[in-house]
Formats: sequence, C-alpha cells, structure tokens
Amino acid sequence: VLSIARYPALKMSDCEDVDEDGSDRMSYNVEDSDEIFDDDDDDECSMEVCTKDLHHSGPSNVMEPCFVKLTADDIVKEQRKLIQNVVELTRLPGHTARQLLQEMKWSFENVAVLYYDDQEKLFAKAGISVNGEAIDAVAVRGSSGDFVLDQQTITCQVCLEDFEKEEVENNMSTASGCGHVFCNACWVRHITTQVKEGQAARISCAGETFVEGKRRRCNIILDECFVEELLRGCGGSSEILKKYQARLIDSYVNNNPRIKWCPATDCTNAIRVTDSFDANSFDTSVECSDGHVWCFNCLDEPHAPAECSNVKEWRKKCQEDSATSNWLVAYTKDCPNCKVAINKDGGCNHMHCKHCDHHFCWVCLGIFEHKTYQHTCNKFTDDESKMASGRTALQRYTHYYERFNNHSKSRELESKLQEDAMFKMKKMQEDGNKTYMDVQFMKQATSQLINARRILQWTYVVGFYDPPWLQRNIFDLNQSELENATEKLSNMLETEDVIKWCAPEDRVEMINQTNQVETRVKHLLDALDTWKTNFSESDRQDMVEASNSQDHEETAEAGSSRKSGNKRPVAKSEGRGTNGRRPNK
Repeated sequence: VLSIARYPALKMSDCEDVDEDGSDRMSYNVEDSDEIFDDDDDDECSMEVCTKDLHHSGPSNVMEPCFVKLTADDIVKEQRKLIQNVVELTRLPGHTARQLLQEMKWSFENVAVLYYDDQEKLFAKAGISVNGEAIDAVAVRGSSGDFVLDQQTITCQVCLEDFEKEEVENNMSTASGCGHVFCNACWVRHITTQVKEGQAARISCAGETFVEGKRRRCNIILDECFVEELLRGCGGSSEILKKYQARLIDSYVNNNPRIKWCPATDCTNAIRVTDSFDANSFDTSVECSDGHVWCFNCLDEPHAPAECSNVKEWRKKCQEDSATSNWLVAYTKDCPNCKVAINKDGGCNHMHCKHCDHHFCWVCLGIFEHKTYQHTCNKFTDDESKMASGRTALQRYTHYYERFNNHSKSRELESKLQEDAMFKMKKMQEDGNKTYMDVQFMKQATSQLINARRILQWTYVVGFYDPPWLQRNIFDLNQSELENATEKLSNMLETEDVIKWCAPEDRVEMINQTNQVETRVKHLLDALDTWKTNFSESDRQDMVEASNSQDHEETAEAGSSRKSGNKRPVAKSEGRGTNGRRPNK
C-alpha cells in the first residue's frame, strides 16, 4: 500500500525473504529474475503509517498519513521492490537495476524516463558502460558479448605480476563494462580501501580510459555481485563484506531526501515522510519504531514552535554566551558614561573607568567626587530613571534563557513524575482497585504536561528572536495563559495521593484541566501558524509589486533618456566614495 502511494503506476508484490546466510543478494541473470522476485504470501510488511491532525485542512479534522516508520528490514524490502520494478521494466539484471536506481537517487520514475529517452547517457552516468576507450584492457568482447582473454600471458597492470592463461581463471578477474583485468589480490585491496573511505555504494574500476584524448579514471562502477564474490572467496575479510552490504542499504536512505535515519545513538530505524508532511510547518516532529522523537528537518529534538534556523542559532548562543553572561551579571557593572563592563577587584567603591576617564560609584553608579570624596548614596530614592546601557541586551538574553532553561528542567522532572504515575497506575490495577480504563487519564495528563512544557520551552526562543510576523501582544497573552494552565496541571499531578484523583469528581477535574492545556497549546500553535502564513503571502506579494514597480520606473526612465538624447547624470567622484556617497570616516 505504501509503495502504491508513492508509485501509483507500479505493480505491487510482496517482499522476499532474506537468504539463510543473512545476505540480501539477488540474481544477476535476466532469465532468472522472475524466479528471484517471486511473490511470497507469508511475508507481511511491518511498516507503520503515522498520521497527524491536519486541523488547517478543514473543519472535519482529516487525518492523513504524514510519515512512515521504517526498520532496517523494511528498508531492505523497499529496496528490493524498487529493484524488481526496474528489472520488470528493463529486463536488466538485478545488480544493474540497483546501479541505475542509486545513480537516480532511488527514483523509479527518473530511471524510467531517462531509460527510454537516452539509454546510453543513463548507462554512462551509472557507470555501466565505459565512457571513452579503456586503457590496457586486455579482455575483448567475444561473439556472445562477454569479455574473453585471448593472450597466453596476462600481466596485472597494478602489481605487474604475470599470470599464465591457465592461472587466470583462479587468480584474476575482469570488470564488466570495460574489460580491465587485474589480479584478485589487487582487486580486493582496491575494494577494501574504497569501503573504508566510505565509497562502498560507488566503487569505481581501478583502470583508466582515454576520453577526448585525455587519460582519465575509468567510470565503470563495480556491481555488487562482482564485489561480493571477490570479498567472499578471494581473500577479503567478512568485516569489510558486512560493511559493504550495510553501505548499500545506507545509500537508499542517504540518497533519498524523503528518508532519514533516526539520530538516536545505536538506533537503526528510519523515517520516510509522505506528501502530506509539511516541512515548513512548526510541527515537524516524527517518531521512529523505538519511540525516539525528533525533528525531521534538523534532526534535533522537537522544538515547535521555534524554527530550525533559530534553534541552531540559539544552541550556539547558549554554548558561547551562558557562562560569560552569568559571570558578567554576577561580577561586573557597566560604566554609566561609555557602557564598558567593569569588574570590581578591590574594596573601594570609587570606580575609575580607564576607557573614558569617568569616576563613578560602584553601588549607585552615580558620579563620584574623587577629589573631595564627598559622595553619599545611602538614601533610597524611587524616582531615579534607570540608565540605558549595553547591558540591556545581556539582560534580555538572560531573561529568555532562564525561562527556557526552567521549562527544560521542569520537563525532565515531570518525565520522572510520569514514570512514577505509570508505576502507581500499574500497581492499582494489580491490586484490583482500578481497571485499565479507570487510570488511563493519568497517562494522558502526564503526556500532555510534558508536551506543554516542551512547547513553552521553545516559545521563549521564538520570543527572543522576535520574527517580523509575530504579533507580540497576542503571543505573550497566549504564552501566559498556557503557562498558567500548565502550572495548575503540574500542581495537580504532583500530589502524593494519586488514588485521590481516581474518584469520579476529582478525575473529571483532572481530565478537564488536561483538555484545557491541550486547547491552549492548539490555540498558540494555530495563531503562530496563521501569522507566519499570512505574513509570508503578503511579503511575497509586496516583493513582487515592488520589483514590478522598480522595473517599470527604470523602463520609463530609459525611454525618456533615449527620447531626449541625453545621458543620465553621473554623480561627481570628487571627495566622494563609490556611487556618489561620502566615504565613512
């Protein structure tokens, strides 16, 4: 069903089981391809389709699939289905079909189009046919189209070792497509080096060719059958073979922009997004088969409603500025005159700024009479206006960082609260006090609380960067209301008597508060999404109108100049910089 959604014109068949030895090799003979790709009715697809509530699509809250969870086995099965489709279309061997798909980023449609439009170009790009004339290719094509050796003595062009004709079959191998012949030991060393350098998906031939009179590296890509036979039976290591096969699987994910690996440590799962996934929305979070949740765009943790670019800048700023800002706030003050940060390293409150020669009091920041030392600031006054200083930016950053960090820590503590609540729920079920359905509201409440904390955490990043589309007053109000509802729900859940909330009246109160938090989250995200969408549309329209207006004015001015026969005036350059502007001092 999933492949039909992506490739509606394709014929579907079930997946093939992996061989007993753990490999996923395929047949490389055209006549055997039907047997290799026979349907297996007992094999079921384990991919899981995930949906999100697309509340912007209409009043009916249509649920559409937005991403698909993929395990390592699912990825292999998808690869095999695509290879089977190319084999059925072109009647080419399986290894050749894989090379075509790898070159075209695993797009069956692109392979089909280029295969019928320009087959020679496709084969040359994929490294199936040689581009130019092979150098030192001792093998020649026979009447059957295969490469044959007609010399009595063959010299390996890498190690220059000679092999008699009867020794060639067991000690040398010929690359298909170009006819380069090297000894198996040299082939294995070449392949091993390429795999270690991360080029397993496209291991090129070790020979050379003449292209337009120039000596170049042979463009032939060694097919997987050739590589695996050398690594299995000609001195290759099993470790390199496993790494090579793993890289072939990786190429399906790494070359497909719709599929990404889960960034969690030691996780082998992946996610494929569907056409309904909106990469420009605030909620770009996905969840793999092992329950790891992350942003599909930037591979960071879910950070709605903050944008990926702001998240990256914020993390960098926190790493660079947090320790510095904390020290500056605790141990320095700004000079009232030049705003330079000054550290007090002595007991005297008389401060002398070496930058602007200003004398001031460390306590009140007022002017200090350093000649007479007649200065007092012991009397409290509430009508003094605060002096603006460069510290304002630091204080603004500290304001947002403290609240961002506070919600982050609260989320960590409430994750432990969720584990504790789940344990008590299970215990109540085992004791027979409550049924499974009686305690599910606790799980929903803790999950909603953690989600609200995450949303609140990243709203302070939005507030710090203050994008031009943000309607500040309404945003602050929605943020405040969500914080109040979240704090109330957190306080309810932190009670030691969990059984208390299982009473009918108290349970209704808990459910209502959970629903209120969910509603506040939805209102906040909906408002941000609407503002951003409307601003983007109006901004694009304004840019188009401004561009058209500028083009019209330039056209009219050029026509007027041609009509009058005068040249456009040029600003004098005397005493001025470029474009007639005065240079900056």
